[in-house]
Amino acid sequence: MKKIPIKYKLLLLFSFSFIGMLILSERTFALSKENISNATMIFENSRSTQHLQENYIEPTNVLREMSLSLVMSPNEDYRKNIEIDIVKQRKRLEENFSKLDAQTYASWKAYANSVEKTCGYLGARFEEGAFVHVNSIEREHYYALLNRLKALQHDAVNQTEQNFSDIQTSARALKYELAILVLLLSTLVFVAGYLLSSHIVSSILKLQEGLKDFFGYLETKTIQPKPIELNSRDELEDMSKLLNRNIAKASATIAQDILFIEDAISVVNDLKLGKLSSRLHSKAQAPELQLLKDVVNTMIDNLESKINEEISKSTEQEKLLIQQSKLASMGEMIGNIAHQWRQPLGELSALLMNIQVKHDFNDLDDAYMLASIQQCMKINGYMSGTISDFQNFFKPSKEKEVFEISEACERSIAILQASLKYHGIEFSFDISEKMEVLGYPNEFAQALLNILSNAKDVLSEREISNPFIRLNLKKGYKYILIVIEDNGGGIAREQMERIFEPYFTTKYAKQGTGIGLYMTKMIIENNMGGIITVKNTEIGALFTIKLPSISEVAVEYEA
Repeated sequence: MKKIPIKYKLLLLFSFSFIGMLILSERTFALSKENISNATMIFENSRSTQHLQENYIEPTNVLREMSLSLVMSPNEDYRKNIEIDIVKQRKRLEENFSKLDAQTYASWKAYANSVEKTCGYLGARFEEGAFVHVNSIEREHYYALLNRLKALQHDAVNQTEQNFSDIQTSARALKYELAILVLLLSTLVFVAGYLLSSHIVSSILKLQEGLKDFFGYLETKTIQPKPIELNSRDELEDMSKLLNRNIAKASATIAQDILFIEDAISVVNDLKLGKLSSRLHSKAQAPELQLLKDVVNTMIDNLESKINEEISKSTEQEKLLIQQSKLASMGEMIGNIAHQWRQPLGELSALLMNIQVKHDFNDLDDAYMLASIQQCMKINGYMSGTISDFQNFFKPSKEKEVFEISEACERSIAILQASLKYHGIEFSFDISEKMEVLGYPNEFAQALLNILSNAKDVLSEREISNPFIRLNLKKGYKYILIVIEDNGGGIAREQMERIFEPYFTTKYAKQGTGIGLYMTKMIIENNMGGIITVKNTEIGALFTIKLPSISEVAVEYEA
């Protein structure tokens, strides 16, 4: 036994256990399968009994009570209501009884016809006939139907008792069979396992005792661990020799390395607190720890300067992006103001020319002059309001707020409306219902304006026939979807992955800065916790913005 390798000892032990488990599992599965089948039959019988009670017996009793109440009703109004209920109840019972056997259905039809005849007597104002009929013929048919239903119920109960008896008989037979198998297999596995594992356990206990002494030394740093003495002539003896050598070597170096690790932990904790003045000074025995010491000290030396340098670069770059975005927005704003003012300026010119012509022909009266001045003031007010709208549009939101998403969309549309009309672009806005989100309304409107402006520019530059832009709002379970689609031909495949990168533009250098869609992505994803994606369709580009709904944001705040 001692000369057999452990892996073969364990293989032999596991083989006995595995075969025994297979046999027990097969019998257990057979017993479980049969029990499940029998229990299913009992359950189906119980359900059948319950089904008869709930869907046939109780509703039939209710119909009988309605019929009696109809005969005893004091006036026509009560009878009308009861007759309506009787018709509904008969309809439901007709549907249920049609699913049963022919004999039961015939009993139901006889009783249903009796109820109908009772109603017919009352309809003919023959109340005495209705009273006699309901207490004689209808009553006989009612009890006949009820007895038939009780017979069905009794059959279901008898079948349940028979199934339960069969289960008991089968379970007793399988129980004795399984008990014998368990006893035999358990005895066999126990004897084999005891013989095979006793030697292994004895060797493992000696190894455990030796390792316990070593770990005790690690804790106390006082008593040197004793060598492990093992003569098993197998892998465990080889392991004991290897452990003895490594324990002796580790005992000599562990104390020094522990001091180094404690020093390293102290330095790491200082770094977590932002203290960059700490350094590793302890000397480690292991070369890897010594290398770690040099790397950590060098890293700390360079960390502060690199952090300051990166912060400075990031700050400058962000300022530049924001400044360029503002300049680009101002350019767009001026262009859109020009489109908004073109028609009002033409109307002012026409009014002034009419005043001049009337003056030249001495036809300028006070009434016309006053009406023209009022019209000029109205046009001037519209132009002034346009400037106010643009100023409010580009004013950043200071704090997050709940706002109506369609209103923010309409503000962006209003900015571009005149420009879209000028370029002959059809625009449609479809919204299924009012939707609210939490975020920055002005920033969101700016982000949407960037996408719409890009679509307008593409349609104009490519001279698309019958150009259009469609904006749709949809409400999902967790998100609100904003979908912007155009028929501008789409985005080139090599440009699709870079479309949201800063300074990347498909326009000429004088026409675009490449930061519009980058700022849009920052607003949607960083500021409002949403997602923006783009893909090509058969006719153009499709942008999709997903913003968390108010209910989803509330759940996150509560969590």
